[in-house]
Amino acid sequence: MNGGFLPDREEQEARHERGDPRDSMLLQATMCVGDGASSPLRVRNLSAGGLMGEGGPALSPGQAVTIELRNIGKVKGRIAWTEEARFGVAFDNPVDPQLARKTVGTRAADTALVPPVRVKPRRPGLRIE
Repeated sequence: MNGGFLPDREEQEARHERGDPRDSMLLQATMCVGDGASSPLRVRNLSAGGLMGEGGPALSPGQAVTIELRNIGKVKGRIAWTEEARFGVAFDNPVDPQLARKTVGTRAADTALVPPVRVKPRRPGLRIE
């Protein structure tokens, strides 16, 4: 017993019945409920089987949603739980959560095609006439 301040490991495992490790993060995404309009969403943590999100319209367990995640694309799932402003989504198919952590931008291979800009060094205060 730990004095009631922190839940025991068994209590934590009973509360979170999923076995996938979760990556804590703050990621912007969009969510579409059913066939409705998309709305912004903050992803608090992400695993291969689902996510915990914040924001968006009022939700209830069992609703079908489509989440668009950076570097992953559109992922279909269902609302698993709701609690105040946060909710859980169980994905229909697993995803690679590490892809969402990769930065968006140019790849090193793309930048190798562009030659570096070479500037002739110039002494400060030197006038070219």
